[in-house]
Amino acid sequence: MNLHVIGAGPAGLAMGYYAKKKKIPLQIFEASDSVGGNCKTLEFGNYKFDTGAHRFHNKNKEATSVVKSLLKDELLKVNVPSKIYSKNKMINFPLELPNLISSLDKSILLKVVIENLLNPFSYSGAPKNFRDLAYNNYGKTLSELFLINYTEKLWGKAAHLLEADIAGNRLKNLNLISILKSMVGLQKKDSEHLDGSFYYPKNGYGSIFEAMKKYIGKDHIKLKSKVTAIHHDGNSISGISLDNNQLINTSNVISTLPLNILIDILRPLPPKNIIDDVKKLQFRFIRLGVISLNMEYFSSNASIYFPEKKFPFTRIYEPKNRSKMMAPKNKTCIVVEVPCEANDSIYNCNNDEFLSLIKFSLINNGLINKKNIINSTSIKIPYAYPLLDKNSKNILEKVQNFVKSFDNLCLIGRSAEFKYLHTHDLLFQAKCKISQLFN
Repeated sequence: MNLHVIGAGPAGLAMGYYAKKKKIPLQIFEASDSVGGNCKTLEFGNYKFDTGAHRFHNKNKEATSVVKSLLKDELLKVNVPSKIYSKNKMINFPLELPNLISSLDKSILLKVVIENLLNPFSYSGAPKNFRDLAYNNYGKTLSELFLINYTEKLWGKAAHLLEADIAGNRLKNLNLISILKSMVGLQKKDSEHLDGSFYYPKNGYGSIFEAMKKYIGKDHIKLKSKVTAIHHDGNSISGISLDNNQLINTSNVISTLPLNILIDILRPLPPKNIIDDVKKLQFRFIRLGVISLNMEYFSSNASIYFPEKKFPFTRIYEPKNRSKMMAPKNKTCIVVEVPCEANDSIYNCNNDEFLSLIKFSLINNGLINKKNIINSTSIKIPYAYPLLDKNSKNILEKVQNFVKSFDNLCLIGRSAEFKYLHTHDLLFQAKCKISQLFN
């Protein structure tokens, strides 16, 4: 039995890692000229930056052990907080009571306290959407101030139309009451959330996947090898075609492709209702503005979130705050994240137009001084996040049931499974899937 993996992003490499560990014959096919998918570390002059504000959290012992074994002393333990920038003030995120007391007007603060005291009696059962989840955790006033507006800006949809799952685990077991308890010693403080504590490779997040590539072996990873067709007989996948017209017979296929692309390249084509349904699934794309600055640091934060509509971006992260190796001494760079869609003007305008928009907002709002700008560039990140709205759940169930009808086709990854997944999730899943396939 052999294993063919489509895509050398985090999910595909995680499958490759455990397959290699079990000495399973495998081949990974990657359309681009490098591994890592949307988790690459790129170079811009003397600067390094990740294609996303990636951090590795110690959420799964097995996954942490794997990353530590791959990177050894190159894996740093970092303690850097994140902030929300709102009304010209920096608010700690996740929200903390002492910081809120010093930042909010007394009348607003009183409403926040009353709402959170009444919350246990106001909401019952599982939240039906993201708005319910936010109200349940923080109350209406605080949610509207910081969470609802940011979420709607990020996803381009009203919060009540988004699934609660769209938050991932960011708000899990985290609310003002739990934070208050932790402050007075009644509840253990969740340092992974509150202190901004995480692991990070000293040469960028992409180092994790470069190390996986090395472990798997270059002979098992075919770069610049785009899969153009997946052939089947209605029950099993029989082979895959590459863009060089090579046909490869297979006994097991792992796809990390976005679900809509997978359906599009199945041969014969799926039933029309499946094709129509998968077209309704949406992904959020991201465009990054990378700006190098003639200053030691832009901020002291891992990430800064911008919920207000006056800013065209949602988040700024500073690679140097994760590792000093990411920028030269006395210099830094920032990565400005703008959510968009594949067909909108932000994603498709030229570099100069996009960067001018970003710089104007930063300078006009007093966030940077024009004279400190050294250089800038722009990067596009397709299929950054699956958009989990109220329509996606039923559609997804039908499409995934169709995919499951093939006895030797398996999906893994954020875009393939249409789930909000992190590196530690993918490593854990990969181990389980390899064990199931090759018992």
